[in-house]
Amino acid sequence: MMVLARDQQTLWVPNRGSNSVSVIEGVAAGPPKFRTTAIPVPGKTPEGIDLSPDGRELWTATRGDGGVSIVDTASRKVVQSFNLKLTDANRLKFTPDGKVLILDGGAGTLVVVDAPSRKEIKRLKVAPGDSGDGGIFVMPDGSRAYLGLRDDHSVVVIDLKTLEIENRLDMGAGSGPGCINWAALRITP
Repeated sequence: MMVLARDQQTLWVPNRGSNSVSVIEGVAAGPPKFRTTAIPVPGKTPEGIDLSPDGRELWTATRGDGGVSIVDTASRKVVQSFNLKLTDANRLKFTPDGKVLILDGGAGTLVVVDAPSRKEIKRLKVAPGDSGDGGIFVMPDGSRAYLGLRDDHSVVVIDLKTLEIENRLDMGAGSGPGCINWAALRITP
């Protein structure tokens, strides 16, 4: 639940306890050379966080009030906040083509927002009930998103062209997949 900018020097981190987002600049230099600035967000308990593909905006889903706050990365200020009436928004991820995926764990729903217009495109039920904390991984080519649903014990594959469930991979009771990433395997003879 942190995101490193393309410059590999700027790290963005949600601060659930203080309702803010920290930007750590010069992170590669390590302490005491890096600088940390806290940016207050109007929502409660920011957690889901990601940078827009062009790096100009940082979006955070606020878990405690069902909203989203958008920070302009140049000015380091919140430029917009809006309420999507989410019950437990805990993960947020951009797609390469400018959609924002927000996992509303409390409702077992994936909410898709068009970033430029700030309009909700779709709500897709991905679990029968509370899916708990989860994880979202978007394929670099923008074709699919993989949702790790902790309390549903499954990984759901979303086709990002149709915005429909393509597959559900049951992981087994107690597995609780909450983090998800992709590892490329290269086998050389």
